[in-house]
Amino acid sequence: MTEQAMQIWSLAIEEVLLAYHFLVNATGHFSFVWTSGAGSPLTDGQRIYMDEEALIRAFARDRDWPAHALLHMLLHCMFGHPFRRKVQEGDLWDRACDIAVEKVISDLAREREEESFLSVSGEVREALFRIENRAGVMTAEGIYNACMDDPRVREDVERLSPLFFMDDHSLWRNRDAAGRRKVKRGLLLPDPEDGKEESESGEPGMTAEDLEDLIDERAFRNAEKKWRNEARKVQMELDNFQNRFGSRAGRFADQLGSILWEEIDYGEFLRNFGAVQETLKISDDAFDIAYYKYGLEIYGNIPLIEPLEFAEEKRIRTFVIAIDTSGSVQGEIVQSFLQKTVDVLRSTGSFTRMVDILLIQCDAQIQTMERITDMDQLEDLIPRLVLRGFGGTDFRPVFDFVDRRIREGKMEMPDGLLYFTDGVGAYPEKAPEYKTAFIFNRDDHISPNVPSWAIRAVLSTDSIRLLKKNELE
Repeated sequence: MTEQAMQIWSLAIEEVLLAYHFLVNATGHFSFVWTSGAGSPLTDGQRIYMDEEALIRAFARDRDWPAHALLHMLLHCMFGHPFRRKVQEGDLWDRACDIAVEKVISDLAREREEESFLSVSGEVREALFRIENRAGVMTAEGIYNACMDDPRVREDVERLSPLFFMDDHSLWRNRDAAGRRKVKRGLLLPDPEDGKEESESGEPGMTAEDLEDLIDERAFRNAEKKWRNEARKVQMELDNFQNRFGSRAGRFADQLGSILWEEIDYGEFLRNFGAVQETLKISDDAFDIAYYKYGLEIYGNIPLIEPLEFAEEKRIRTFVIAIDTSGSVQGEIVQSFLQKTVDVLRSTGSFTRMVDILLIQCDAQIQTMERITDMDQLEDLIPRLVLRGFGGTDFRPVFDFVDRRIREGKMEMPDGLLYFTDGVGAYPEKAPEYKTAFIFNRDDHISPNVPSWAIRAVLSTDSIRLLKKNELE
Protein backbone atom coordinates (compact mmCIF):
# COMPACT_ATOMS: atom_id res chain seq x y z
CA MET A 1 0.00 0.00 0.00
CA THR A 2 2.88 2.38 0.68
CA GLU A 3 4.03 2.07 -2.94
CA GLN A 4 0.58 3.06 -4.18
CA ALA A 5 0.44 6.03 -1.80
CA MET A 6 3.95 7.07 -2.88
CA GLN A 7 2.91 7.06 -6.52
CA ILE A 8 -0.07 9.27 -5.71
CA TRP A 9 2.10 11.71 -3.79
CA SER A 10 4.77 11.81 -6.52
CA LEU A 11 2.06 12.64 -9.04
CA ALA A 12 0.86 15.46 -6.78
CA ILE A 13 4.37 16.96 -6.64
CA GLU A 14 4.71 16.74 -10.43
CA GLU A 15 1.39 18.49 -10.98
CA VAL A 16 2.29 21.36 -8.68
CA LEU A 17 5.68 21.88 -10.31
CA LEU A 18 4.36 21.63 -13.86
CA ALA A 19 1.78 24.32 -13.16
CA TYR A 20 3.95 26.56 -10.95
CA HIS A 21 7.60 25.86 -11.60
CA PHE A 22 8.66 28.87 -9.49
CA LEU A 23 7.86 26.60 -6.50
CA VAL A 24 10.38 23.93 -7.46
CA ASN A 25 12.86 24.85 -4.72
CA ALA A 26 10.12 25.30 -2.14
CA THR A 27 8.83 21.76 -2.52
CA GLY A 28 12.36 20.51 -1.89
CA HIS A 29 12.31 22.01 1.62
CA PHE A 30 9.94 19.31 2.85
CA SER A 31 10.88 15.85 3.98
CA PHE A 32 8.05 13.33 4.00
CA VAL A 33 6.83 10.99 6.73
CA TRP A 34 4.14 8.34 6.34
CA THR A 35 1.89 8.04 9.35
CA SER A 36 -0.91 5.86 10.57
CA GLY A 37 -4.14 7.18 12.03
CA ALA A 38 -3.41 10.87 11.47
CA GLY A 39 -6.32 11.38 9.08
CA SER A 40 -5.63 14.89 7.78
CA PRO A 41 -2.09 15.79 6.63
CA LEU A 42 0.09 17.87 8.94
CA THR A 43 3.19 20.00 8.53
CA ASP A 44 5.49 21.72 11.01
CA GLY A 45 7.34 23.62 8.27
CA GLN A 46 10.02 20.94 8.06
CA ARG A 47 8.15 17.73 7.28
CA ILE A 48 4.81 16.72 5.86
CA TYR A 49 3.09 13.93 7.74
CA MET A 50 0.59 12.01 5.62
CA ASP A 51 -1.69 9.10 6.50
CA GLU A 52 -1.29 6.74 3.53
CA GLU A 53 -4.75 5.19 3.85
CA ALA A 54 -6.38 8.64 4.07
CA LEU A 55 -4.38 9.75 1.01
CA ILE A 56 -5.53 6.79 -1.07
CA ARG A 57 -9.15 7.32 -0.07
CA ALA A 58 -8.95 11.05 -0.86
CA PHE A 59 -7.36 10.36 -4.26
CA ALA A 60 -10.15 7.89 -5.11
CA ARG A 61 -12.70 10.55 -4.16
CA ASP A 62 -10.97 13.49 -5.91
CA ARG A 63 -7.94 13.00 -8.14
CA ASP A 64 -6.81 16.62 -7.63
CA TRP A 65 -6.98 16.58 -3.83
CA PRO A 66 -3.35 15.49 -3.11
CA ALA A 67 -1.85 18.24 -5.28
CA HIS A 68 -4.26 20.77 -3.79
CA ALA A 69 -3.29 19.69 -0.25
CA LEU A 70 0.43 19.93 -1.06
CA LEU A 71 0.04 23.45 -2.47
CA HIS A 72 -2.10 24.43 0.52
CA MET A 73 0.56 23.37 3.04
CA LEU A 74 3.36 24.82 0.95
CA LEU A 75 1.65 28.23 0.92
CA HIS A 76 1.12 28.07 4.68
CA CYS A 77 4.89 27.81 5.05
CA MET A 78 5.63 30.44 2.40
CA PHE A 79 3.40 32.90 4.26
CA GLY A 80 4.91 32.01 7.65
CA HIS A 81 1.66 30.75 9.17
CA PRO A 82 3.15 27.84 11.19
CA PHE A 83 5.73 30.13 12.78
CA ARG A 84 3.43 32.71 14.35
CA ARG A 85 4.50 32.83 17.98
CA LYS A 86 1.26 33.68 19.71
CA VAL A 87 -2.33 34.58 19.00
CA GLN A 88 -5.25 35.14 21.32
CA GLU A 89 -7.49 32.62 19.58
CA GLY A 90 -5.68 29.73 17.94
CA ASP A 91 -8.75 28.23 16.26
CA LEU A 92 -9.65 31.55 14.67
CA TRP A 93 -6.06 31.98 13.46
CA ASP A 94 -6.24 28.50 11.87
CA ARG A 95 -9.38 29.46 9.96
CA ALA A 96 -7.89 32.77 8.83
CA CYS A 97 -4.76 31.03 7.55
CA ASP A 98 -6.79 28.47 5.58
CA ILE A 99 -8.94 31.18 4.00
CA ALA A 100 -5.90 33.29 3.06
CA VAL A 101 -4.21 30.31 1.41
CA GLU A 102 -7.35 29.24 -0.46
CA LYS A 103 -7.79 32.81 -1.71
CA VAL A 104 -4.36 32.61 -3.34
CA ILE A 105 -5.11 29.15 -4.73
CA SER A 106 -8.40 30.42 -6.15
CA ASP A 107 -6.59 33.29 -7.89
CA LEU A 108 -3.93 30.96 -9.26
CA ALA A 109 -6.58 28.53 -10.49
CA ARG A 110 -8.46 31.27 -12.33
CA GLU A 111 -5.24 32.43 -13.97
CA ARG A 112 -4.62 28.98 -15.48
CA GLU A 113 -8.13 27.55 -15.42
CA GLU A 114 -7.84 25.37 -18.51
CA GLU A 115 -4.50 23.76 -17.72
CA SER A 116 -4.40 23.76 -13.91
CA PHE A 117 -5.01 20.70 -11.75
CA LEU A 118 -6.90 22.98 -9.37
CA SER A 119 -10.65 23.19 -9.43
CA VAL A 120 -12.30 25.72 -7.14
CA SER A 121 -16.04 25.36 -6.72
CA GLY A 122 -18.48 28.20 -7.16
CA GLU A 123 -19.42 27.82 -3.49
CA VAL A 124 -15.83 28.45 -2.43
CA ARG A 125 -15.47 31.45 -4.74
CA GLU A 126 -18.70 32.94 -3.42
CA ALA A 127 -17.55 32.41 0.19
CA LEU A 128 -14.19 34.07 -0.56
CA PHE A 129 -15.95 37.01 -2.19
CA ARG A 130 -18.21 37.46 0.83
CA ILE A 131 -15.32 37.38 3.32
CA GLU A 132 -13.13 39.69 1.22
CA ASN A 133 -15.99 42.16 0.83
CA ARG A 134 -16.20 42.52 4.62
CA ALA A 135 -12.62 41.85 5.77
CA GLY A 136 -10.83 43.82 3.06
CA VAL A 137 -7.26 42.53 3.39
CA MET A 138 -7.17 38.80 2.55
CA THR A 139 -3.98 37.93 4.38
CA ALA A 140 -4.24 35.70 7.44
CA GLU A 141 -3.47 38.67 9.67
CA GLY A 142 -6.05 40.85 7.92
CA ILE A 143 -8.79 38.23 8.16
CA TYR A 144 -7.98 37.41 11.79
CA ASN A 145 -8.01 41.05 12.88
CA ALA A 146 -11.23 41.72 10.95
CA CYS A 147 -12.81 38.86 12.91
CA MET A 148 -11.59 40.38 16.18
CA ASP A 149 -13.04 43.77 15.25
CA ASP A 150 -16.27 42.86 13.44
CA PRO A 151 -18.67 40.15 14.69
CA ARG A 152 -20.15 39.85 11.21
CA VAL A 153 -16.81 38.84 9.72
CA ARG A 154 -16.25 36.36 12.53
CA GLU A 155 -19.66 34.83 11.94
CA ASP A 156 -18.94 34.41 8.22
CA VAL A 157 -15.49 32.95 8.85
CA GLU A 158 -16.67 30.46 11.46
CA ARG A 159 -19.64 29.37 9.33
CA LEU A 160 -17.75 29.08 6.04
CA SER A 161 -14.38 27.80 7.30
CA PRO A 162 -15.17 24.08 6.65
CA LEU A 163 -15.03 24.91 2.92
CA PHE A 164 -11.34 25.78 3.25
CA PHE A 165 -10.07 23.03 5.55
CA MET A 166 -7.27 20.87 4.14
CA ASP A 167 -4.71 20.14 6.87
CA ASP A 168 -4.27 19.82 10.63
CA HIS A 169 -2.35 22.67 12.32
CA SER A 170 -1.50 20.84 15.55
CA LEU A 171 2.25 21.02 14.92
CA TRP A 172 2.38 24.76 14.41
CA ARG A 173 4.48 26.91 16.68
CA ASN A 174 1.60 28.82 18.27
CA ARG A 175 0.47 25.56 19.85
CA ASP A 176 2.06 24.94 23.23
CA ALA A 177 4.94 22.47 23.30
CA ALA A 178 2.88 19.94 25.26
CA GLY A 179 0.28 19.94 22.48
CA ARG A 180 2.93 19.35 19.83
CA ARG A 181 4.41 16.50 21.84
CA LYS A 182 1.00 14.94 22.24
CA VAL A 183 0.46 14.93 18.50
CA LYS A 184 3.93 13.66 17.75
CA ARG A 185 3.84 10.90 20.31
CA GLY A 186 0.25 9.94 19.82
CA LEU A 187 0.23 9.82 16.05
CA LEU A 188 3.56 10.17 14.40
CA LEU A 189 6.68 9.41 16.37
CA PRO A 190 7.72 6.85 18.96
CA ASP A 191 6.88 7.85 22.50
CA PRO A 192 10.22 8.42 24.30
CA GLU A 193 10.38 7.73 28.01
CA ASP A 194 9.59 10.75 30.11
CA GLY A 195 11.33 11.78 33.29
CA LYS A 196 14.22 13.86 34.48
CA GLU A 197 17.53 13.37 32.82
CA GLU A 198 20.60 15.46 32.16
CA SER A 199 20.77 17.00 28.72
CA GLU A 200 23.63 16.51 26.30
CA SER A 201 24.79 20.00 27.14
CA GLY A 202 25.14 18.92 30.76
CA GLU A 203 22.45 21.19 32.20
CA PRO A 204 21.39 19.56 35.45
CA GLY A 205 17.72 19.10 36.18
CA MET A 206 16.57 19.43 32.58
CA THR A 207 13.78 16.99 31.83
CA ALA A 208 13.35 15.13 28.57
CA GLU A 209 10.38 17.38 27.84
CA ASP A 210 12.47 20.51 28.50
CA LEU A 211 15.05 19.26 26.04
CA GLU A 212 12.36 18.50 23.49
CA ASP A 213 10.94 22.02 23.94
CA LEU A 214 14.40 23.44 23.24
CA ILE A 215 14.80 21.28 20.13
CA ASP A 216 11.33 22.29 18.95
CA GLU A 217 12.13 25.98 19.37
CA ARG A 218 15.43 25.78 17.49
CA ALA A 219 13.87 23.73 14.71
CA PHE A 220 11.06 26.25 14.26
CA ARG A 221 13.51 29.16 14.15
CA ASN A 222 15.59 27.39 11.50
CA ALA A 223 12.52 26.46 9.46
CA GLU A 224 11.18 30.00 9.65
CA LYS A 225 14.47 31.42 8.38
CA LYS A 226 14.56 28.87 5.56
CA TRP A 227 11.02 29.68 4.40
CA ARG A 228 11.63 33.42 4.68
CA ASN A 229 14.59 33.10 2.34
CA GLU A 230 12.58 30.96 -0.06
CA ALA A 231 9.68 33.44 -0.03
CA ARG A 232 12.10 36.23 -0.92
CA LYS A 233 13.41 34.25 -3.90
CA VAL A 234 9.91 33.42 -5.16
CA GLN A 235 8.79 37.03 -4.75
CA MET A 236 11.76 38.25 -6.78
CA GLU A 237 11.08 35.74 -9.55
CA LEU A 238 7.40 36.67 -9.71
CA ASP A 239 8.23 40.38 -9.74
CA ASN A 240 10.78 39.95 -12.52
CA PHE A 241 8.61 37.72 -14.71
CA GLN A 242 5.10 38.86 -13.84
CA ASN A 243 3.96 38.88 -17.47
CA ARG A 244 4.79 35.19 -17.72
CA PHE A 245 2.97 34.21 -14.54
CA GLY A 246 -0.03 36.56 -14.80
CA SER A 247 -1.55 39.29 -12.65
CA ARG A 248 -2.95 36.92 -10.05
CA ALA A 249 0.50 35.43 -9.52
CA GLY A 250 1.58 39.02 -8.97
CA ARG A 251 -0.94 39.27 -6.14
CA PHE A 252 0.54 36.07 -4.75
CA ALA A 253 3.90 37.86 -4.70
CA ASP A 254 2.28 40.72 -2.77
CA GLN A 255 1.03 38.29 -0.13
CA LEU A 256 4.55 37.02 0.44
CA GLY A 257 5.07 40.24 2.37
CA SER A 258 3.48 38.50 5.35
CA ILE A 259 6.64 36.46 5.85
CA LEU A 260 9.20 38.98 4.53
CA TRP A 261 7.88 41.71 6.81
CA GLU A 262 9.47 41.63 10.26
CA GLU A 263 7.87 42.80 13.48
CA ILE A 264 9.85 45.35 15.45
CA ASP A 265 11.05 44.81 19.00
CA TYR A 266 8.96 47.57 20.53
CA GLY A 267 10.87 47.65 23.80
CA GLU A 268 14.21 48.15 22.07
CA PHE A 269 12.60 50.65 19.72
CA LEU A 270 11.51 52.86 22.61
CA ARG A 271 14.87 52.58 24.32
CA ASN A 272 16.43 54.13 21.22
CA PHE A 273 14.58 57.33 22.09
CA GLY A 274 16.40 57.64 25.39
CA ALA A 275 18.52 60.66 26.18
CA VAL A 276 21.88 60.09 27.87
CA GLN A 277 21.66 61.46 31.41
CA GLU A 278 23.58 60.92 34.62
CA THR A 279 21.77 58.62 37.05
CA LEU A 280 22.59 57.46 40.56
CA LYS A 281 23.65 53.93 39.78
CA ILE A 282 26.88 51.95 40.04
CA SER A 283 28.66 51.87 36.71
CA ASP A 284 29.50 48.22 36.16
CA ASP A 285 31.47 49.01 33.00
CA ALA A 286 33.92 51.27 34.83
CA PHE A 287 34.42 49.02 37.84
CA ASP A 288 36.86 46.08 38.05
CA ILE A 289 35.70 43.70 40.78
CA ALA A 290 39.07 41.87 40.86
CA TYR A 291 41.00 44.91 42.10
CA TYR A 292 38.23 45.77 44.51
CA LYS A 293 38.30 42.31 46.13
CA TYR A 294 42.12 42.24 46.12
CA GLY A 295 42.21 45.44 48.18
CA LEU A 296 39.77 43.99 50.71
CA GLU A 297 41.88 40.84 51.06
CA ILE A 298 45.18 42.72 51.55
CA TYR A 299 44.07 45.71 53.60
CA GLY A 300 40.99 44.41 55.33
CA ASN A 301 38.11 46.77 54.71
CA ILE A 302 39.95 49.15 52.36
CA PRO A 303 39.26 48.45 48.69
CA LEU A 304 41.82 49.55 46.11
CA ILE A 305 39.17 51.12 43.87
CA GLU A 306 35.84 52.47 44.96
CA PRO A 307 32.93 51.77 42.65
CA LEU A 308 31.68 54.78 40.71
CA GLU A 309 28.35 56.06 41.98
CA PHE A 310 27.25 57.52 38.67
CA ALA A 311 26.61 55.87 35.35
CA GLU A 312 25.31 57.17 32.07
CA GLU A 313 22.03 55.58 31.07
CA LYS A 314 19.48 56.32 28.42
CA ARG A 315 16.45 57.90 30.03
CA ILE A 316 13.48 59.74 28.53
CA ARG A 317 12.40 62.96 30.23
CA THR A 318 10.50 64.96 27.62
CA PHE A 319 8.50 62.94 25.14
CA VAL A 320 5.73 63.57 22.60
CA ILE A 321 3.16 60.95 21.60
CA ALA A 322 0.99 61.96 18.66
CA ILE A 323 -2.08 59.98 17.63
CA ASP A 324 -3.37 60.26 14.07
CA THR A 325 -7.18 60.37 14.34
CA SER A 326 -7.84 60.81 10.62
CA GLY A 327 -8.21 57.21 9.53
CA SER A 328 -9.52 53.87 10.75
CA VAL A 329 -7.41 53.59 13.90
CA GLN A 330 -9.92 52.63 16.56
CA GLY A 331 -10.06 53.67 20.18
CA GLU A 332 -9.35 50.14 21.42
CA ILE A 333 -6.17 49.91 19.33
CA VAL A 334 -4.98 53.36 20.41
CA GLN A 335 -5.61 52.48 24.06
CA SER A 336 -3.70 49.20 23.65
CA PHE A 337 -0.81 50.97 21.95
CA LEU A 338 -0.59 53.60 24.70
CA GLN A 339 -0.87 51.02 27.46
CA LYS A 340 1.90 48.89 25.98
CA THR A 341 4.04 52.00 25.58
CA VAL A 342 3.58 52.83 29.25
CA ASP A 343 4.26 49.22 30.26
CA VAL A 344 7.50 49.07 28.30
CA LEU A 345 8.73 52.42 29.59
CA ARG A 346 7.91 51.48 33.17
CA SER A 347 9.49 48.05 32.95
CA THR A 348 12.70 49.26 31.33
CA GLY A 349 13.12 52.28 33.60
CA SER A 350 13.24 54.48 30.53
CA PHE A 351 11.42 57.38 32.18
CA THR A 352 12.95 59.56 34.87
CA ARG A 353 10.88 60.48 37.91
CA MET A 354 10.08 63.95 36.55
CA VAL A 355 8.58 63.68 33.07
CA ASP A 356 7.01 65.99 30.56
CA ILE A 357 4.86 64.05 28.13
CA LEU A 358 2.63 65.65 25.53
CA LEU A 359 -0.20 63.43 24.27
CA ILE A 360 -1.59 65.00 21.09
CA GLN A 361 -4.52 63.98 18.90
CA CYS A 362 -4.37 65.33 15.36
CA ASP A 363 -5.97 64.76 11.96
CA ALA A 364 -5.49 67.76 9.64
CA GLN A 365 -5.24 69.97 12.73
CA ILE A 366 -4.57 69.63 16.46
CA GLN A 367 -7.69 68.24 18.15
CA THR A 368 -6.60 67.75 21.76
CA MET A 369 -3.44 68.07 23.84
CA GLU A 370 -2.79 66.60 27.28
CA ARG A 371 0.32 67.48 29.25
CA ILE A 372 1.40 64.69 31.60
CA THR A 373 3.97 65.05 34.35
CA ASP A 374 3.44 61.69 36.05
CA MET A 375 3.31 58.17 34.62
CA ASP A 376 0.27 57.30 36.74
CA GLN A 377 -1.53 60.27 35.24
CA LEU A 378 -1.03 58.84 31.74
CA GLU A 379 -2.12 55.40 32.84
CA ASP A 380 -5.32 56.84 34.36
CA LEU A 381 -6.01 58.76 31.16
CA ILE A 382 -5.81 55.78 28.79
CA PRO A 383 -9.10 53.98 29.66
CA ARG A 384 -11.16 57.15 29.35
CA LEU A 385 -9.44 58.46 26.21
CA VAL A 386 -11.93 59.65 23.57
CA LEU A 387 -10.61 60.07 20.04
CA ARG A 388 -11.47 63.32 18.29
CA GLY A 389 -11.01 64.40 14.71
CA PHE A 390 -11.50 61.98 11.77
CA GLY A 391 -10.72 64.58 9.12
CA GLY A 392 -7.85 64.60 6.63
CA THR A 393 -4.29 63.46 7.33
CA ASP A 394 -1.59 66.05 7.91
CA PHE A 395 1.39 65.41 10.19
CA ARG A 396 2.73 68.98 10.05
CA PRO A 397 0.48 70.62 12.69
CA VAL A 398 1.97 68.45 15.43
CA PHE A 399 5.52 69.50 14.56
CA ASP A 400 4.50 73.16 14.28
CA PHE A 401 2.83 72.93 17.70
CA VAL A 402 5.85 71.29 19.37
CA ASP A 403 8.32 73.69 17.74
CA ARG A 404 6.25 76.68 18.90
CA ARG A 405 6.18 75.43 22.50
CA ILE A 406 9.98 75.02 22.43
CA ARG A 407 10.47 78.56 21.07
CA GLU A 408 8.14 80.00 23.70
CA GLY A 409 9.99 78.18 26.48
CA LYS A 410 6.96 76.08 27.43
CA MET A 411 8.86 72.82 27.05
CA GLU A 412 12.42 71.56 26.69
CA MET A 413 13.72 70.00 23.52
CA PRO A 414 11.95 66.60 23.47
CA ASP A 415 14.00 63.44 23.57
CA GLY A 416 11.71 61.99 20.91
CA LEU A 417 8.40 62.24 19.11
CA LEU A 418 6.40 59.11 18.42
CA TYR A 419 3.63 59.41 15.82
CA PHE A 420 1.08 56.57 15.76
CA THR A 421 -0.78 56.37 12.46
CA ASP A 422 -2.35 53.96 10.00
CA GLY A 423 -1.77 55.87 6.78
CA VAL A 424 0.13 58.41 4.75
CA GLY A 425 0.01 62.14 5.38
CA ALA A 426 1.84 65.38 4.62
CA TYR A 427 5.26 65.60 6.27
CA PRO A 428 7.27 68.69 7.30
CA GLU A 429 9.66 69.91 4.64
CA LYS A 430 12.52 70.29 7.14
CA ALA A 431 13.76 67.77 9.66
CA PRO A 432 12.92 68.68 13.27
CA GLU A 433 15.71 69.04 15.82
CA TYR A 434 14.48 66.00 17.77
CA LYS A 435 14.25 62.32 16.91
CA THR A 436 10.99 61.32 15.28
CA ALA A 437 9.45 57.94 14.57
CA PHE A 438 6.30 57.01 12.69
CA ILE A 439 4.66 53.83 13.93
CA PHE A 440 2.31 52.54 11.25
CA ASN A 441 -0.57 50.37 12.41
CA ARG A 442 -1.10 48.22 9.31
CA ASP A 443 -2.12 44.65 8.61
CA ASP A 444 -1.12 44.62 4.94
CA HIS A 445 2.60 44.66 5.89
CA ILE A 446 3.16 47.75 3.77
CA SER A 447 5.39 50.37 5.32
CA PRO A 448 4.69 53.78 3.69
CA ASN A 449 7.62 55.94 2.66
CA VAL A 450 8.73 58.52 5.19
CA PRO A 451 11.30 61.35 4.94
CA SER A 452 14.92 60.34 5.39
CA TRP A 453 15.09 62.04 8.79
CA ALA A 454 12.28 59.95 10.27
CA ILE A 455 12.42 56.47 11.73
CA ARG A 456 9.80 54.10 10.34
CA ALA A 457 8.28 51.00 11.89
CA VAL A 458 5.18 48.86 11.43
CA LEU A 459 3.09 47.15 14.08
CA SER A 460 0.19 44.89 13.14
CA THR A 461 -3.10 45.25 14.98
CA ASP A 462 -2.72 41.79 16.46
CA SER A 463 0.79 42.47 17.74
CA ILE A 464 -0.46 45.59 19.51
CA ARG A 465 -3.24 43.61 21.15
CA LEU A 466 -0.89 40.85 22.24
CA LEU A 467 2.01 42.85 23.67
CA LYS A 468 2.18 42.12 27.38
CA LYS A 469 3.93 43.86 30.19
CA ASN A 470 7.67 43.11 30.30
CA GLU A 471 7.34 40.65 27.43
CA LEU A 472 9.34 42.67 24.94
CA GLU A 473 12.42 42.85 27.14
